[in-house]
Amino acid sequence: MRYKVTIAYDGVNYAGFQSQTNAVAIQDIIETAIEKIFSEKIRIVMSSRTDAGVHAYGQVFHFDSDQIKEEWKLKYSLNSLLPDDIHVSEVKQVSKDFHARYSVRKKTYEYLINIGEYDVFLRGRAYQCFYKLDVDLMKQGAALFLGEHDFTSFNTSSLKDYPNQVRTISEFSITRKKDILTIRVTSSGFLRNMVRIMVGTLIDLGRGKKSLQDIRDMLDHPSKGTRRYNADPNGLYLVKIFY
Repeated sequence: MRYKVTIAYDGVNYAGFQSQTNAVAIQDIIETAIEKIFSEKIRIVMSSRTDAGVHAYGQVFHFDSDQIKEEWKLKYSLNSLLPDDIHVSEVKQVSKDFHARYSVRKKTYEYLINIGEYDVFLRGRAYQCFYKLDVDLMKQGAALFLGEHDFTSFNTSSLKDYPNQVRTISEFSITRKKDILTIRVTSSGFLRNMVRIMVGTLIDLGRGKKSLQDIRDMLDHPSKGTRRYNADPNGLYLVKIFY
């Protein structure tokens, strides 16, 4: 039996989703809970390896077991064992053709920026920006990322491991509600730190440290040597995985 599980989590207290040797990761917490329920060690397969401090509304993973559990009971059992900063929102029994990573069609991320007074209640959950930003100019910059581009200048994945760094972005929007900017990005695929570096570039643009032409040049002349700013992870949310 293959189980597809959708979860939300607050990433503040974790070293990312994927298991690590010297730190507590979300994967470790989940696999411990699954082992208690199934009385066997089970390895989960995640859709996305979010970094330390990154949050999620719609992370997805799958795992296999010979044991059959009712979906609602498994959801309840998992939530009863998980800490209150990790929550299972859905459990589904799926066919063996489903794969949490390889069946993905696209993903949506959001990045939150507080451009007002420092907010203690957003600590660890949004980038608290102390600089005045030209939001209209940032929107123009966001539009430059739409479509198919070589994003070599906008990620930290090595060219050795990922020689093809061309990706297609179908949505890149910036909305403002009071003092909160929400940057929303949807793509068929993302490279390591890609969203955070694009957001960091837009923050530099809004501050006047980069121009629209600088972004065009980074897209037209991709290079790992380009100076770029990797925005704080605490503002990033994995919103939804599309299959």
